[in-house]
Amino acid sequence: MKTDCIIRPATPSDIAIINRHRFHREDEQQEDLDAYANWLAGTLATGNYLGLLAQAGDTVVAGAGLSILDWGPIRGDTQARRGRIVNVYTAPDWRRLGIARALVAGVLQLGKEQGLNTFNLSASEEGQPLYRDLGFVSYPTEMIYRSGTGQENKRVSTGCQNHSGRPWSSNDYFTSS
Repeated sequence: MKTDCIIRPATPSDIAIINRHRFHREDEQQEDLDAYANWLAGTLATGNYLGLLAQAGDTVVAGAGLSILDWGPIRGDTQARRGRIVNVYTAPDWRRLGIARALVAGVLQLGKEQGLNTFNLSASEEGQPLYRDLGFVSYPTEMIYRSGTGQENKRVSTGCQNHSGRPWSSNDYFTSS
């Protein structure tokens, strides 16, 4: 029966499996996989990554993780750390059985046991109903900045001066490539 699986904690020996869940598309770059595996090894060792895996026989069919971040207190939450739900993946043949729901609820509980109050995640359209049902709400004020897009070379000037007494400009900190 398809629901015959166990849920167990992720261990360092699961890094390759978690990495495959994180980077499950065919066009993934090896550099990304290697970097994530190295990061994961370190965060598992320090306890800043907590993961749960669903296993059927010898095969891991689903997983979810919690990355514990030192974020600093925010309005309404004096706890400096928060949790980021990551690596939620279920093998196609095992979807719609409640496994992802159980795994995400489980990592939320693990985070609460660590004293975390605030959790966030990035949700696909397909996953949004699940997360809403678990109590997540949309938070539309977030934005992302990535170096290497060309946007970092935009110059900003102000009426302020830099430490040398010259008018401050972002040129003081950014150089053209």
